[in-house]
Amino acid sequence: MGIMNRIHFYAYRYNYTRAPKLKHKAPIDVSLELASQCNQACSYCYHAEATPFKKGMMSLKTAQLIIVDAAAVSVPSIKLNWKGESTLNPHFYAITEFAKEHADSKTFIERLTNSNFKFPLHRDDIFKGLLNQTKVKVSFDSFIPGVMEKQRAGSNPALAEKNISHFYAMPNRKTEIVIQAVRTQLNKDEDLEHEVKKRWPSATVSIRDMVAGRVENNFVEQESIRGRGTERQSCVQAHARLIFNWDGTAFPCCVDITESMPLGNIREDSIFNIFNGEPAKRLRTALLDGSAFKCGACKGCSSFESYKGYKAPWLS
Repeated sequence: MGIMNRIHFYAYRYNYTRAPKLKHKAPIDVSLELASQCNQACSYCYHAEATPFKKGMMSLKTAQLIIVDAAAVSVPSIKLNWKGESTLNPHFYAITEFAKEHADSKTFIERLTNSNFKFPLHRDDIFKGLLNQTKVKVSFDSFIPGVMEKQRAGSNPALAEKNISHFYAMPNRKTEIVIQAVRTQLNKDEDLEHEVKKRWPSATVSIRDMVAGRVENNFVEQESIRGRGTERQSCVQAHARLIFNWDGTAFPCCVDITESMPLGNIREDSIFNIFNGEPAKRLRTALLDGSAFKCGACKGCSSFESYKGYKAPWLS
């Protein structure tokens, strides 16, 4: 990352993390759910069970509406993920190309998580789509035969490793590669960082510790016991993000997988109006005064961003 890009990146992170105090008039981050479907069923993911949402693929037209509108209000970060595997979308390359064309030097186009690299090695369209982005996180949990297949049902670790190596070695690649692993009882003794660096030296390693249990059941409680505290604070996401599901409906945060807090739809209104609309303003007010934590989706939220004292261990 060049010095100017680094300056722009830290400016973006400053505006994101301090969003509740800065009271932005436009989102700092816009996410597009290109697909709510996944070709794996990881043991710690909702795709391993009956999903509490309707599945679908975002159309090229809907994606273009969101991207054009995000560019109009100078959104600095575009992310192409939410509840599914983005490369399943048949318009993946076209959408990333469109996003890159509408980005300026201050825009970061990223694909975070939901990246299992489970596609044929000859899919040049997917690799070109990945090259259009500033950062790609690849989900890869283990180099021990059999372990990853147990954690990520339906995975193909041999193919994933070949794809990562192919993408890593692509000429003129400027896309940052992050290998994102989930540590469980199965791989808790594996030196994942060493194994990643041995194969892909410049890749970043991000490990989420879930040895003690699943997120849905007791992750917040476990982290609180470890000393993070239980006092709630206004969640950053509602003050900084808009996440559009595949049909164009906007939501305030990535945790709302049941889609219980719709804020509007890009096919009916603009990003600016949705972000400043009454549903969004009511939610932010309720988060600031604490009333949001007494009922609804925010009451049992597992996002650590809504707990005082929490600092994210990543810079996405």
